[in-house]
Amino acid sequence: MLAGDPMLRTKQSGSLAICHRCLAKSERIMGGSGAPCDSKDTAEFPKTPCEGGIRATVIFPSCWDGKNLDSPDHRSHVTYQTGSALAGDKCPASHPVRIPQVMYEIMYDTSGFANPNYYKNGKQPLVYSFGDPLVPLVLSSIILALTTIQYGIWCTW
Repeated sequence: MLAGDPMLRTKQSGSLAICHRCLAKSERIMGGSGAPCDSKDTAEFPKTPCEGGIRATVIFPSCWDGKNLDSPDHRSHVTYQTGSALAGDKCPASHPVRIPQVMYEIMYDTSGFANPNYYKNGKQPLVYSFGDPLVPLVLSSIILALTTIQYGIWCTW
């Protein structure tokens, strides 16, 4: 099961399954409030300094076709409910079986990038470590793999 598309190069319309939230300084510890990937979030990195950091969220599909445990593309056997990436009771007829929602949140400390000069002319200084400047627009499952590797390293210390 995958979330995102590493080959996508244009912003898609509709609900977000991968998003970023700019946190206020007071939200630094708890990561903000409200549902992930709502109107407070963006597909791309925020275009203003985030004193409390950035919360990135990856939401995986929660509707299954009820037949295939996997598919050749690792995507088509699952999908999101109609109208929202968050789990609910509106799975499409093609994928009628609800499965547990998997959601991954990553908190980034961006306090070192709070200088407004970094954000002039609609630019921002942030990019994911694998170097693809377009990925903040379409965060792919690659970031999940990277953070899983980092978590595995952290757990072995």
